[in-house]
Amino acid sequence: MKKYILTLAILFSNSAFAADNNEISQSHRAAAQAVLDATLAQDVIPQAMHQLKASYAHLVKDLPLKRAHREIETRYREQAFELANKRLNWEQIQPEFIALYTSTYAEQELKDIAAFYRTETGKKYLRNMPATLRQSSQLVQAQMRDIRGEFQQIITQLELASGIGKNQEAHRH
Repeated sequence: MKKYILTLAILFSNSAFAADNNEISQSHRAAAQAVLDATLAQDVIPQAMHQLKASYAHLVKDLPLKRAHREIETRYREQAFELANKRLNWEQIQPEFIALYTSTYAEQELKDIAAFYRTETGKKYLRNMPATLRQSSQLVQAQMRDIRGEFQQIITQLELASGIGKNQEAHRH
């Protein structure tokens, strides 16, 4: 999941991450490519495309389109998806990924990362990462809900102690 979030952030950012290709060695770029290959980074494109199509459907769903509008809606949907296919493709995004990775990690670090993801443990980590991140987020959200409830109790105590509580206001009138 983290990989997908990072990928989406890169997809929709400008080229701020792009490094000067003259400064990065070919072997450093190759090490970055090895990480992309080992993590199956290109697989994020079909997933992102699916999300874009769902987003388009969500944007269109409340329009008061009638059966007579189906043909025109189809043309506009095709136009939208053509735009998405043109702008969201691995050939265009891959150099930006490589620039990001080479500007973030040294060549040896990239080699080490790629080596890890090629191991059975690394492959398992990639497979389980979305569920693990989702579950981790749920744990944190549950704690935050509990803490917010306790905050509310503390604020109620503050209101009462300071004389600004709702019960105090009712007694003043």
